[in-house]
Amino acid sequence: MISHQDKCVFVHLPKAAGQSIESVFVARHGLDWQQRQALLLKPNSDPAQGPPRLAHLTAQEYLDYGYLTPGQFQQYFKFAFVRNPWSRLVSEYHYRRLHGDHAYQLDFKAFLFGHFPTPDCDDHVLGKDYYRHVLPQWRFLYDEQEQCLVDFIGKFETLQQDFSRVCQLLNIPPQTLPHKNKTLASGVKQRIKQKMKSIFPWMEKKRHYTCFFDEESRDFVGELYKKDIELFQYRFGAE
Repeated sequence: MISHQDKCVFVHLPKAAGQSIESVFVARHGLDWQQRQALLLKPNSDPAQGPPRLAHLTAQEYLDYGYLTPGQFQQYFKFAFVRNPWSRLVSEYHYRRLHGDHAYQLDFKAFLFGHFPTPDCDDHVLGKDYYRHVLPQWRFLYDEQEQCLVDFIGKFETLQQDFSRVCQLLNIPPQTLPHKNKTLASGVKQRIKQKMKSIFPWMEKKRHYTCFFDEESRDFVGELYKKDIELFQYRFGAE
């Protein structure tokens, strides 16, 4: 997301409350959610212009695809939020199940070991970015020389506290983040969601993410996101 008004770039890591954060800047621009493309929050059908959804550009890609000049990139305040990798992956699994994606209708471990997204899963025509959703978080924020490209990294686990710090650094009024499920849900979407919950009771009360892992799957994710865990100081079951 680019806000030229506030001279900032939000690098949106999937499943880390990104839409709640983006909704604040959409409102600050006097827009509604359906007009969010003005902040580069839109699908993309052309691989030469970036990933299937431009909301999920990495920090480096804002430069590589020409959405910001080097001067703008240096001048603008760049921030992002990260999340416990085990929790993030379970959240992704829930999200995809709700949207009826086939592989995610399997149990979590079968999905993890048999249908985990690969780069060829992303589809610009359909606007699907399955692989980008499971990309290690550090790859959104660091360049090939492993230099951090953003000015501030907050945590999903301390979301409001860290976002208040973002507001302070941007010198904008303090903002209370809306609940992510309330930000985008129209009346129709809410009714569909309630209907889905009546059909799939497991949706009504999500278990803690640790309940989805046995030792094998826990270690698999730990190795897959080893660098995230080290850089952002996460532990299994700590959040």
